[in-house]
Amino acid sequence: MTDAPAAPAAPTMRTGADAPAEAGPMDAAAEDAGLAPSQGVSRVRPLLRLVLWTAGLGALVAAGVAIIAGAAAGWHGVVLLGGLAAAAMLVLYALAAGDAAGRALRGGEGARTGLAEAALEASPDPLLITGPAGRTIWANSAYRTLAREADLSDMFGAPAPERLFAGASAAALYRLARACARGEAGQEIVSMPAPGAGAERRFQADVSPMDAGAALWRFAPRRAPDALDAPGAPDWAEHAPVGLFLADGEGRVLGANATLRGWIGVEAGKALKLRDFLSPESADAFARSRGARIAMRLEATLKARGGVESPVVLALDWSEATPACARVVVYGLSPAGAPPGIAQLAQAGAARGGRTFDDMFATAPFGLARLDGMALEDAVIEDANPAFIALSGGVAIPGKRFLDLFRIAGGDTPDLVFAAALAGRGEPSEACLVCGQGVRTVQVFMTPVRAGKRAVYVMDVTGWKELEQKVDQAGKMQAVGQLASGVAHDFNNMLTVVKFHLGELLARHPVGDPSYHDLQQLRSVSARQAGLVRQLLAFSRKQTFRMTVFDLSEVLSDCTHMLNQILEETVRLDIRHGRDLPLIRADRVQIDNILVNLATNARDAMKAQGGGVLTITTEAVDAARVRRAGAPEPVEGPWAAIHVADTGIGMDEATREKIFEPFFTTKAHQGGSGLGLSTVYGIIKQTGGYLFVESKPGKGTVFHIYLPGHEPSPQEAETLVVEAAAADIRPEPRDQAGHGRILFVEDEQMLRSVAASTLRRKGYEVVEACDGEEALEILEAEPESFDLLLSDVVMPGMTGPKLLERARHLLGSARIVFVSGYAEEDFSDTLSADLAISFLPKPFEIQDLAERVKQELAAARA
Repeated sequence: MTDAPAAPAAPTMRTGADAPAEAGPMDAAAEDAGLAPSQGVSRVRPLLRLVLWTAGLGALVAAGVAIIAGAAAGWHGVVLLGGLAAAAMLVLYALAAGDAAGRALRGGEGARTGLAEAALEASPDPLLITGPAGRTIWANSAYRTLAREADLSDMFGAPAPERLFAGASAAALYRLARACARGEAGQEIVSMPAPGAGAERRFQADVSPMDAGAALWRFAPRRAPDALDAPGAPDWAEHAPVGLFLADGEGRVLGANATLRGWIGVEAGKALKLRDFLSPESADAFARSRGARIAMRLEATLKARGGVESPVVLALDWSEATPACARVVVYGLSPAGAPPGIAQLAQAGAARGGRTFDDMFATAPFGLARLDGMALEDAVIEDANPAFIALSGGVAIPGKRFLDLFRIAGGDTPDLVFAAALAGRGEPSEACLVCGQGVRTVQVFMTPVRAGKRAVYVMDVTGWKELEQKVDQAGKMQAVGQLASGVAHDFNNMLTVVKFHLGELLARHPVGDPSYHDLQQLRSVSARQAGLVRQLLAFSRKQTFRMTVFDLSEVLSDCTHMLNQILEETVRLDIRHGRDLPLIRADRVQIDNILVNLATNARDAMKAQGGGVLTITTEAVDAARVRRAGAPEPVEGPWAAIHVADTGIGMDEATREKIFEPFFTTKAHQGGSGLGLSTVYGIIKQTGGYLFVESKPGKGTVFHIYLPGHEPSPQEAETLVVEAAAADIRPEPRDQAGHGRILFVEDEQMLRSVAASTLRRKGYEVVEACDGEEALEILEAEPESFDLLLSDVVMPGMTGPKLLERARHLLGSARIVFVSGYAEEDFSDTLSADLAISFLPKPFEIQDLAERVKQELAAARA
């Protein structure tokens, strides 16, 4: 903004019909700013004067002609010219009267304008008028005095507000200017340093839009931060046994009572901020509570006098006014209410204990009510505090029947619902309170009836109940996961035996044999069951991952062809790669599984409407973005986001809440297992990421996947290069036969027997061990005599990884292959840390085992 020249000090006012209306300073400044003070008057006035003089001259000419040449024209000429002269004189009189009336009217308007300007000039509050571009037009003496106190000269015009209230108030002034530009009034709190070394001065800034883009600013002084100690302030608040303060959304303390100031050792009159007496974490928690519509309870740490840090509780309630302020009660955990460790006695509070009930009743952050009536069925509300009225949506007013506030099921009675509260043991009853936002779960405490009256305390526990439901649901999911992981081990062992025998039968019954078709069907069924077990393990987050560091864009590019095969021709795939994506550390195969599952669901969702578009977008985000998406505590640093959006039929809220539950499906008639999305959810959570979904019926669905970025260490980068080179040169076996000495460790006797006999037929020497202890004894007896260790991971007693840890020095250069249908998460860490270890997940077939053994032995000899 630029400053306009200063306006004159005061207008000169003259009244009377013949006195011209002079323009005051506001008119002059308005004309300088391009604003018209009186619409059209300056253009009409010269025209009226021209008509007036023309009519007068015509009347004189007509009268002269009538006198001099009237006889020549006859008597009728004299009459005609006399009539013209008379008419001209009437017009002259009317114009003269109108001009005089106009002068009088303009003189009155000028007088009123001068009076209005004088009133604004005499206002004790600083006033300012700005033009459309924010240019200063006029300021009263109070504003100019305020500017001089701030050492700002008004020689070239009054300074703009952003110069006068600089620093922390800049954002508030910007919001006011934006509101005025939209034609709206606004209100904010601004501050400026006080003259000398005093506390800062605070003002309530109000802006009101005017015509032609102008704005009227008013800066009303506010009370000092020690306003609770001002004359006339209630004694109960100043010396209450608890700390009280008022704070705004910027963390500035607007008022604090003597109790709190005594706890923190601050004299009255000193400006305070929350971080002056609360720990940084507590101040941040207070800032995050801004805008809460209900009273809140925060646990905080008070930085008291003498360097003592003490735990306290903050009960706060944000006002709905603009700007928002929070009323806060601070109390400690000691019996006296003072924070532990602070030598603060409550004698003053004890002396006034009987006088503070009404005040505490009105300001309590939970619902309080007095009921009138002996029987609960007939009790009516005699009085209710603001918190209870707000909780009930304005229904809990005096005279309202108390039970009408609650929803009671058909089979219940009030005595049954409130039995615990009525028992008088101090236990609450849980009930459903009907309010404007629906139904909220509350706990109700009641005092015994005395003289026909009782007190009722109502605590809103809706959030607690929702949290309990989430914890219960998480417990159910964990139980299902534990069950799935436990079953998977035994089930995969049995499936492996089935696949081994099917492989042998298929070898004896080739294509053309009457039994070949039936054997292939059995093989297909076993493959489907194996996939089901993998999905259960993914849901329970018990899959064995080989974590590697890779570029997400490469994965998307590699799986594009596979996704196009999954999608039908009516569905178009659109992949949009983001820039500067961070590397991620995950199991690359599982990322492929995530994309396949989501693409399959999208295809089915768009099939009903004849097709659509599947859009997969990647972008780099930060932890703040992930937190805004709904993640509770994302790790700081870069994140990679994958957004999978379809144009399908979408989902309603009830469906959206259940899509990640195992076995929930909307495609039961199509053979859906209900494990696809639960598998995706499990993989992402096991990888350390987050998954969110947005969907509306008829609007399609968007899945948002967030994966933490990873900065590879030099060792990881070197390992990746070595692994890539090894993958390029690793020979592919041309047949499954070979030679070498193998130690096979497996606790499932049937599986061990079948696999060992199969490997022996391929030409290998196989030594069997039923558990880790027996395998360790064999290795101690014959150290460095084996070419390959083939071991199960999960076994009774010593596990496979434990066996490797204790017997590595006895293996020499032997290759390691682990097999398992289920492994603990720490095995994934072992597998990711040592890339020389090979892993073959169960169930597998004969050729899978033979080819893996051949590959490992060939790599050992290379």
